[in-house]
Amino acid sequence: MKDIRDNFPFFRENKNTIYFDNASTSQKPQIVIDAMNNYFTKYCANAGRGSYIIANQVTKEVEEVREKVKKFINAHSVQEVIFTSGATASLNTVANSWGLHNLKNGDEIMVCLDDHDSSTLPWMHLQNTLTNLGVTIKIVLFKNTSAGDANIEDITSKITNKTRLIAVTHIHNVYGVKTDVEYLRAKIGKDILISLDVAQSIGHIPVDAQKLGVDFLSFSGHKMFASTGVGVLWIDERIHDQIHPFIVGGGVTTDRNTTEVFYKKLPFLLEGGTGNLAGIIALGTAIDFINNISIDEIDQRLTTLSQYLLAKLRTIQKIEFLPGIAFCKCAVGYGTIAFNITGLSSQEVGFVLNEQRIFVRSGTHCTGGGNPLNDSVRVSMHIYNTEEEIDTFVDVLSKITD
Repeated sequence: MKDIRDNFPFFRENKNTIYFDNASTSQKPQIVIDAMNNYFTKYCANAGRGSYIIANQVTKEVEEVREKVKKFINAHSVQEVIFTSGATASLNTVANSWGLHNLKNGDEIMVCLDDHDSSTLPWMHLQNTLTNLGVTIKIVLFKNTSAGDANIEDITSKITNKTRLIAVTHIHNVYGVKTDVEYLRAKIGKDILISLDVAQSIGHIPVDAQKLGVDFLSFSGHKMFASTGVGVLWIDERIHDQIHPFIVGGGVTTDRNTTEVFYKKLPFLLEGGTGNLAGIIALGTAIDFINNISIDEIDQRLTTLSQYLLAKLRTIQKIEFLPGIAFCKCAVGYGTIAFNITGLSSQEVGFVLNEQRIFVRSGTHCTGGGNPLNDSVRVSMHIYNTEEEIDTFVDVLSKITD
């Protein structure tokens, strides 16, 4: 574990800090930082815009990263891999590039208000937009189970012949539990599309687009050791004919006599403008870093840490758990546990922990428009966290509750 931590400058610069806010963003290994610096200092140029050597190098490297992403998530082809600025941009692109053009009067979209706002708000915003255009769609709400994963029985009971898409979260950003998406697909058949937010699962557990059976995957680079400002939208090739451009500009041609616009095919159809090239290149390096450790090793390590933290927290009588692995009957864990301490607000706990250089997240965590039921202290870990850090953290909590 020390060898892994040594890859991260943050821990060298902050030796007395415990970083437990990885669901917000992960720390960056030196090789990712170097990859970005190399782009800016050695071959900074635009991709696909020049005939000179460094422009060709950038273009080549961007497409190599696309191939890495394809393999990492087991996409059918690189045409399914679209670079975005992050999970929020990807999820909004689903609503605007698919929903805006394919939804008709009476169609229904299913969402869960306890999920991250980035998974739900694009559809509510689209509903308002379509209403202004004279098209009425319905947002159907489904619930989570008591453990925090999507309630598949509730979903299936609310499906009608008007249901067009279900927006689902893979691993919940507050509850830290995983929805059985393969089971959901088996229950609903292939006609209803599934948009899956994998921001909290990518880089934590294996994410296999083909095995999951979904139509859209959205994730950010910054939660998987890459930089901020870069992400991926994966779109299953089976629905490429339903996708329309969202942001247009350079690279789109127009017939000046008829004003007819000629669009590129995916993935470039949804990559208008200059992307975060340094971030894309660094994303490829982050994938290399994960592969060198092994995603299965990360998965196993997070389960170990989660179960260790849960056992330690159970020793504190005033701890009140939110839904999550505390309510699961099997030994699972994906690095995230949310809780409250009786008599203290989450912000008060966060302030005290901050004084001890223990960084956690407190609040409602971007869910349900600030759902007060989700107000909590959230601990979220990654591969570089340790049992010793958990011991220190729980010792501080114990003193707070005395």
